Amino acid sequence: MAQQVNYEIDGQTVTVSLADNGDGTHTATVDGRAYRVRAVRQPDGGWLMEHDGQRAMVYTAQDGAHRYAQRVGGAPVTARVPEARARRRGGAAGAQGKLSAQMPGLVADVLVSVGDAVVAGQTLVVLEAMKMEIRVTAPKDGTVKAVAVQKGAVVERDQTLVELS
Repeated sequence: MAQQVNYEIDGQTVTVSLADNGDGTHTATVDGRAYRVRAVRQPDGGWLMEHDGQRAMVYTAQDGAHRYAQRVGGAPVTARVPEARARRRGGAAGAQGKLSAQMPGLVADVLVSVGDAVVAGQTLVVLEAMKMEIRVTAPKDGTVKAVAVQKGAVVERDQTLVELS
């Protein structure tokens, strides 16, 4: 069953759903128009996307309510998840207190230390990936329990960056 999500892109609401076809392909429906696509995760964290015989490498990232995608050779796209959905998704991470990298990248800056008090929305770590700057922010108020990375480190997808209590 496909889950439908509304995103805000360039000030316009776009409705997207994704359904697994069970054969390695998915049906992506964007504003009522269906596309059959194949997406294969690559070792570098990107996605090899196939649609209508065309192939493209696409890299994605997220930071709070924002989602980023960029096709190699194309312009980056930023989408915003509606606040209610963003809060619901962020709740689990906030409850566990672990913030992790959404894609492989380089730690450009670490802005907190163990014991620091932080507020919701405060930038804790800045990552660089695919010529994009990704700010990892606190999902809620808290105290930094652990910092698992340092400036200049290379991180993998899902690697823990900071733990909050």
